[in-house]
Amino acid sequence: MRKTSNAIHLLATLLLITACDEKQTAQVEQPLRPVRTIVASATDGITGRDFPGIVIAENKADLSFRVSGKLKELLIKEGDKVKQGQILARLDQTDFKIALEDKQASYIKAKANFTRSAKLIEPGHISQREFDQIKATYSTSSAHLKAAKQNLIYTELKAPFDGSITKTYVDNFEEVLGKGKIATLQDLKSMEIEIDVPESLMIRVRRGQNNRAIHARFDAIKGEEFPLTFREISTQADETTHAYKLRFALPTIENYTILPGMTATVVADSVPTVDQDSSKNEIIIPAHAVMEDNRGRYVFIAEPEISSPTTGVVHRRDVTTSRLTNSGLIITSGIHPADLVITAGMSKMQEGLRVRLMVDIELLGQQP
Repeated sequence: MRKTSNAIHLLATLLLITACDEKQTAQVEQPLRPVRTIVASATDGITGRDFPGIVIAENKADLSFRVSGKLKELLIKEGDKVKQGQILARLDQTDFKIALEDKQASYIKAKANFTRSAKLIEPGHISQREFDQIKATYSTSSAHLKAAKQNLIYTELKAPFDGSITKTYVDNFEEVLGKGKIATLQDLKSMEIEIDVPESLMIRVRRGQNNRAIHARFDAIKGEEFPLTFREISTQADETTHAYKLRFALPTIENYTILPGMTATVVADSVPTVDQDSSKNEIIIPAHAVMEDNRGRYVFIAEPEISSPTTGVVHRRDVTTSRLTNSGLIITSGIHPADLVITAGMSKMQEGLRVRLMVDIELLGQQP
């Protein structure tokens, strides 16, 4: 009986010790998991963005003959400077002169027939129908003669404006087709820079605004920027890229040779947008911060606690995305500027989890 009592007492003591250990274990606070975050930033999509541009001549023309034939004289070479009206190339005119003589003879004959028939129609020696046919033949021969004269003129290729020959495409004695490129003429005194702007950014540009600080940079000209003046914009997007072309006038750059085809970087310092409310602007975050499940795409944000700005509570936010850019993935809805977006360890996050924030405390003051 005494042995049974001792056993019961020992068992009770062990249970009490175990309960105390469990209580002490429960009271030990687990360390918070550190998370890396970034502050979501809003952008109007254009301000401060770099656009690759290409230098083009303000006046440029791909020159071609309007008729086909054998190239007899190519009077230019690449790099030549030419004046407006200067003959650049000439086709063999032999066949064109023969054709002109043939049309001339046909015209003389048709004119003579028309003159005689005009005197015979009133006395009734020929019918009105015959006269109409003779008159039509005369009109047709006159048109053919004019075309033959014009084709002979077209055998000479002339410069439409002053400029420089930047490229030639044929050699002497080649057979060339009408409208086939012979040379490219550019006016190198006046240059422009052309950029492509995606439609998603183009739609945000406010029309009628000229107070845009836009300048160009050249990699080979270190430390210098050149102001640009807006010139024109295409109203039709490219069918392949869905981008709109913008052109800017480039001022004359002293001590440097700027030629068509050179590349530049165009920077828009300030571009007014349709909606100036920053809460409706685009937000760009790293693409790897966006996850996806059967509910769609989402991110985890950390909401700082009032008691301690270095700790926060994790929340899931479903988001709508636009396109991927060099700066990151554009978020169109779901998060707001100054939200702390978790960028590492997302697979271990869950709703309501307390975490330690790895972000500059100064940035937390930006949160609305």
